[in-house]
Amino acid sequence: MTATDPTPAARTAPRRRGGFASKLALIVALVFTIALVIFVLQNTVHENVNFIGWNFGLPQGVWLLGAAAVGAVITLAASAALRVRRAAR
Repeated sequence: MTATDPTPAARTAPRRRGGFASKLALIVALVFTIALVIFVLQNTVHENVNFIGWNFGLPQGVWLLGAAAVGAVITLAASAALRVRRAAR
């Protein structure tokens, strides 16, 4: 073989390319992240949060971000459970 000939495995391996949808999703996620950072920075008023006996003071943007993160984790867990249930059928 010469130095310019690729190996047979390299010739048959499919090339992975990022499609339009994945690039669009990345841009949308970046825009949401920037908007979220701006939201947290603008909502710095301290609020007292009482939850099941816990009392703590946090900026409003931080506790709303935390609530959104907890909601995202719950949603991911529920969707993963549904996928496992469907895959078991």
